[in-house]
Amino acid sequence: MSPLLLNVTPIYAVLLTLLYITLTIRIIKARWAHKVSFMDGGVDELTRAIRAHGNFIEYVPLCLLLMAFGELNGASDWTVHITGAILLISRILHSISLVKGILKMRIWGMTATFLSLTSALIVLIYCTFISSLL
Repeated sequence: MSPLLLNVTPIYAVLLTLLYITLTIRIIKARWAHKVSFMDGGVDELTRAIRAHGNFIEYVPLCLLLMAFGELNGASDWTVHITGAILLISRILHSISLVKGILKMRIWGMTATFLSLTSALIVLIYCTFISSLL
């Protein structure tokens, strides 16, 4: 049996982790600037930073996991790349939208996030269950 290798998913895991670190640093800076050590202190900037960070961690790990499972079950590199690229772009858009308060960008960011999550799920279902029947 050959070793299980992921070729594509780790690229997006690295890029998304860099974005996650950026979102974390934004919270730390806002806490220092407003002298808030717990919760958001009623500071709008901090509330937005916390939600951008929280929303990221609510969606990204599951999508990366689905991508990895799909890749391990034979998904083509291009399908994993498309899903990963959509996820990365969507999370950047969503993060910027929460920080800047741009509603249309937030809608696009979340729509694209759901698209990447759904596509990762469909690819995984196909590779795991349907392709073996064909």
